[in-house]
Amino acid sequence: MEFKYKAKKNLNEIVEGRMEMASIEAVLEDLQRKGLVPVSIEPVINSAASSASLKPTKGEVILGATGKWGIKQLILFTQKLYNLINSRVELLTALRLLENNCQSKTEKILLGDIIKNIKDGLSFSSCLAHYPQYFPLLYVNIIHTGETTGKLKDALLQLLDYLRRFDDLKTKVKQALAYPIFMTLVGIGTIFVMLTFVLPRLAGMFDDFQAELPMPTLILLNIANFLKSYWLFMAVFIAILFLFVKFKRGQNGSFLSRLKYHIPIAKGIVYKQSVSNFSRSLSLLLKSGVNLLSALSDAGPIMENPVYVSQLELVRRDISEGMPFSDALAKFKIFPGFFISMVRVGEEGGRLDSVLADISESYEKEIEADLKTVSSLIEPAIILALGLIIGAMVIAMLLPIFNMNSIIGG
Repeated sequence: MEFKYKAKKNLNEIVEGRMEMASIEAVLEDLQRKGLVPVSIEPVINSAASSASLKPTKGEVILGATGKWGIKQLILFTQKLYNLINSRVELLTALRLLENNCQSKTEKILLGDIIKNIKDGLSFSSCLAHYPQYFPLLYVNIIHTGETTGKLKDALLQLLDYLRRFDDLKTKVKQALAYPIFMTLVGIGTIFVMLTFVLPRLAGMFDDFQAELPMPTLILLNIANFLKSYWLFMAVFIAILFLFVKFKRGQNGSFLSRLKYHIPIAKGIVYKQSVSNFSRSLSLLLKSGVNLLSALSDAGPIMENPVYVSQLELVRRDISEGMPFSDALAKFKIFPGFFISMVRVGEEGGRLDSVLADISESYEKEIEADLKTVSSLIEPAIILALGLIIGAMVIAMLLPIFNMNSIIGG
């Protein structure tokens, strides 16, 4: 039977094609073997049958669920499924229990689709592969390995540990930056209120002065008048800019992914976080029995930086041509010398997966130390900067009053 498919080759490239296979599951396995992420697979319908009612047949994939899961939702789903499987509940029964007890309509549709496709003969991992917005390729491959080896429970436990570590590191970074961001927003809000509400009330009093206003006061009044006249246009511009950035992020994430690697204070932490996540992901895949080429294809996008992801594709090419992993990495400036040296030790000792896990642990500790240092330095720096700006504004507003006192005193 002929199938037409659409699959992701990398973050920005989608390939389409057709192939003759016995079943849709065979198409999925062939695409996964080629390192492609399936997006859609459909049987090619002959024109003679086009007038027939196109109802789902055995082996046809139902794609009814739309939406997206964050990492916390994925952790919750994995935890519930692991608990049921660990209690010796059969997979299909476990999924039905989850479907019957979930509160979200979208999740209920998703689980219903998965149950339907499993009953039609697809494997669990093949069903998950059709929902990349819910289940990343790394997740699907670990589940596939667990199914193949008969250790689905162990695969779910590994994923649960991985996802929790990933989320924990992400949360620590957010928590460290939350207070400085909050202080900055409060400071900007205070400055805006002073310029648009407080200063205009004093402007009428300044008009009664016979003496010329000092330059700092004039500059401040001009800024206040501009904001008062055009604040609505500025708000609309900021909203459009925000929506544009969000849209671009939804497409490929390239703008924000590149930007965060160049923010002076955060870029070091962001880079270490990416390396740590990549190392742990690659370690998990290798430990689960996934070959290095496929593991790199799955773990590469976790780096998020499009430049690094494309360079990792070149690393895969060099490895496929017979070059050792460490030598292929050394050609590019993705990772520091320490990382490459550790990978070489892991290759030579035949324990690359455990060495990568050690690297991830090391970077996680470095990130925690860096976060403490940054948070201890950035908070007083923000307080000082905002204090200087607000203090300068207050002085500029009071200068005419000081001058009036000097004139009266004279």
